[in-house]
Order: sequence, then structure tokens, then C-alpha cells
Amino acid sequence: MEFIELEPGSESSSEQMKKLQDELDIVKKELNILKEEYNKLKKSSNNKQEIIDNNLAHGILASISKTNNLTKTAKEFNCDPAEIFYSIPCWDDCNDRLYELEDYEFHNYKIYGRENFLGDHIQTIQYNDLEKYNQLMRTPGQEELDKIFFEYQNTEITLYGLADKYNLLIINLFRLLKEHKLIEKESDSIGYDEFYKEYIGEFEYNKYDIKTNLGLIDMFYYYLNKPKID
Repeated sequence: MEFIELEPGSESSSEQMKKLQDELDIVKKELNILKEEYNKLKKSSNNKQEIIDNNLAHGILASISKTNNLTKTAKEFNCDPAEIFYSIPCWDDCNDRLYELEDYEFHNYKIYGRENFLGDHIQTIQYNDLEKYNQLMRTPGQEELDKIFFEYQNTEITLYGLADKYNLLIINLFRLLKEHKLIEKESDSIGYDEFYKEYIGEFEYNKYDIKTNLGLIDMFYYYLNKPKID
């Protein structure tokens, strides 16, 4: 809308001001109408989104019940598994369905990391399954060591992937790398950044704030020398 310019001598100042005020009043009314339409559209959009979200939640939960697998369900609905992981407890008001997923441990590690799990896991197997504990803390024979070091230096396997593949605790893998002079400290390791993301979890991971000394090698020697309960 174009405003009238004040022209000296054409009309009195009061008349010109009145016309301007009238135009401003019209503009205000039009703005109020637009605001009301916007609010109606926004409310309608939110209601539709809520319906879509509810239907999506129902479909996801139905798929989870059928597959018991978060990875498969996320792929089916083309969404991030982490979003479903966070949402399930809200939809169910409990964590039962989450804990029962066959790939719960994988996604729990991926999102929240394996740091908190490590100490509890070591103590649990040390007290409850000494044979397994000794296996995870062992020094492999030379043939197996050669395979481990070859894969470490020549493949793209992650540090956790390597430790899991050869049934070693991650603190043991770091210890072996250091004792065989492949690293001086943990952060020297090939793929340390990716390891740190798995260790700390994607939820907390920040590539600009990576701790380079987690004390994992020292942790190995601590548990190695700690009295065992038979």
C-alpha cells in the first residue's frame, strides 16, 4: 500500500494526517487478519504433525515388536536409529521394550559409549567368570599376535572391532600395542579418533575435545596385579 506524501498547500496538515492515520489503521487491520490466518494454519499444521507422529510411532512400535531389531526398523522407516532409541521410552513410559531389543547393546554403546561399561564389565567377569576374564586379559601366542598386528596396521578395522574379534579387552589391546612398540601412548594408535567416539559415545563426542590420555594401559596393569577371587 502506498502512503500519501504531504504536499504543502494541497490540503491542510490535519486532513493529511487524518488520511495517513486512516491508512495506518487499514494496514494494522490487514496485519491482524494475516496473523490470525497464520495462527490458524500453524495450529492446523501442528495438529496434522501430531497425527503423523502418532501414526509413525504406532508403525515403528509395531515393527519393533515384529523384528525386535532397532536397526531393521530404522531402515524400514528411513530414520536415524538414535531417534527411535530416544523415543521408545517416551512412547512406552518405560524402558522394557528397549532393553529387550536384540541389538540394544550395539546402539547403547554407539550412543552412550562404552566407557561406563568397561569398569563394571571387568569386575563382573573377574568375580563371576575367572576363566573368561583370563581369556580377555591373556597374552596371545605369536601366531595370533602376528594376525592382530597385521590387521591393525593393514586394514580399516576399528580398535574396538579388533579387540572384539580376537576376544580381548580393549585395555589389553592397547597394552599389547605398547609392549610391542607399535605405540607409545594410547592416542598414537591408528584410528584413535574413531575409538574415542565409540568409547565416549556419539552423544558426548566432540572431535575438537578428544582426551589423549584415558589411562587404559595403566588400567590393564591395575587389574592384572589386582588380587583375583577364585
